[in-house]
Amino acid sequence: KELAKIVRLEAAGILLSVAMNLDEVDPHWRDKMSAGQEKTQNWRVGDRIHAVWQGNSCYYPATVVEILPQKRVVVVTWDDADDSFREVPFSLLDLAEESSPWTRERIDEAAIVKDTAYKGRCLFTANALDPGKVIFIEKPLLVSLPSMSQNLWNFLNKLHEEQALQLGTVTFHFAALLSELFLDKKAIQIIRDKFVPEPEEAPGDDVLRILAGIKANPELAKELKVKERNFDPHHLQRLTSAWRYNSFGHHKEDGLVLYNRISMCAHSCDPSCCWSYGEQDSFVLRARVGLKEGDELTISYLQDEDLLKSTNVRQQKLLNWRFTCMCSRCKLQVDLGRGFRCRKCRVGTLYATVQNTLEPCTVCTTEASIEDIKMLTRLEDEYVVRLDNTDKTDVPDIERVFKAAMDLFEHHWIVYVLDTMLWEAYKEKQPIEAIEHQRRRIAFHEHYFNRPTFILAWCHEELGDAVNNQTPNRKWQSNLEYSRAYQMLSILCGLGHQYTSSPYQKLLHNAESQQESTTTPERTTGGEVFELFQLPPWLE
Repeated sequence: KELAKIVRLEAAGILLSVAMNLDEVDPHWRDKMSAGQEKTQNWRVGDRIHAVWQGNSCYYPATVVEILPQKRVVVVTWDDADDSFREVPFSLLDLAEESSPWTRERIDEAAIVKDTAYKGRCLFTANALDPGKVIFIEKPLLVSLPSMSQNLWNFLNKLHEEQALQLGTVTFHFAALLSELFLDKKAIQIIRDKFVPEPEEAPGDDVLRILAGIKANPELAKELKVKERNFDPHHLQRLTSAWRYNSFGHHKEDGLVLYNRISMCAHSCDPSCCWSYGEQDSFVLRARVGLKEGDELTISYLQDEDLLKSTNVRQQKLLNWRFTCMCSRCKLQVDLGRGFRCRKCRVGTLYATVQNTLEPCTVCTTEASIEDIKMLTRLEDEYVVRLDNTDKTDVPDIERVFKAAMDLFEHHWIVYVLDTMLWEAYKEKQPIEAIEHQRRRIAFHEHYFNRPTFILAWCHEELGDAVNNQTPNRKWQSNLEYSRAYQMLSILCGLGHQYTSSPYQKLLHNAESQQESTTTPERTTGGEVFELFQLPPWLE
């Protein structure tokens, strides 16, 4: 009986925490679910808003074009030009967070360019900022898309098919040529001023071949205004390299985007900033962590999934940018993403060092012999090759590799990758198995890189979905996952972003479904939490 009392008290604490999480997400969530309770807002024609599109109950950016107070709705135009569900109730609107590009002067007030001893020009914040706060929003110098010159795009792809370009893609050469076609001299000089590893690089064979092909094509030469523009081979090589080392992939089409200030952000495997796209392909830079005035603004040049790989793998990938990363994570002597199961006690972990030795076991303190170290690191290399050649649709093969890896590794990025493969394979047909792999993914992410990332946020949200589907009575559990996802995404891309609205809507849906099955007072106190959130079966 005493144990039951303790368990119930702990459960009450968990459920109260869920309610408090919801209160943090939206202090008025109970009001929204009560009949007749709507947010009041003096909406005006032209307001930029986020509104619920009733096709899927998610928030999307829109503009108010008409207000119908009698019906308590506004008429909107959606940013994507969709023509459905344009009448939106007042209760399903929010003023949009700023996403329009800032002026150059405003950006200069927010971020300072300084020369550094080892990295050249870098960016530093002029203000102290909380996580998730916008640092600045910058419009692109140029967006390079195939539709801007389809003839040139087709010409370059034909050259690439005949003989592969050394960069493995036509996009950088295409963007360099478009720069000459669409930009004025001032903008072109800004691009030439960007970082390149070899400022005096001689024109490569590909640049010479492309220019010769253009000049031999009268129609294309006329379109590109070859006689009027600067198509000097050295100049074109410099533009191509500037695009290669400073541009970002376009978020919707097969193209590139280049920015001025953003390109001065140095890389870090523990970046202080995160980013998303805003209006007109603008780059919205946010603080990923709390920043003090004068802190450096860094982003990751690698994808989120690469930040979860070992230091040596990250360093290898960063050679594409011709530098060796010396961030706080890369300078650690012990790599906590390369753990090997202790061969003596089979419980503890031996972590690899940057010198490719192994630390003593974390449990029994046994030290690995030189022979064991050589064997384990050799097996690790073999597993990396095995992963690269694994067919993600061959689930039985992935299972075999996973079971073998579990005997060798502990807290290792290789096992994380296998957990990811099995989550994707199981989540539809074997959800119980999938949930365990998703929990393992989250645990490794938090162990190795405990910062908000889109991967971690979506892991929490998908885990919440899986729990909701398998144990619908555990709303408290799925709410915890949705709340974590919401809080991370609000840092990564802002409260008004459609990514952030997804777990938010699921939190409200859970609360609404609980309200339908219980009688809830207008204001819920800590002692009444049980009326909103049902106890799991093992506690009842």
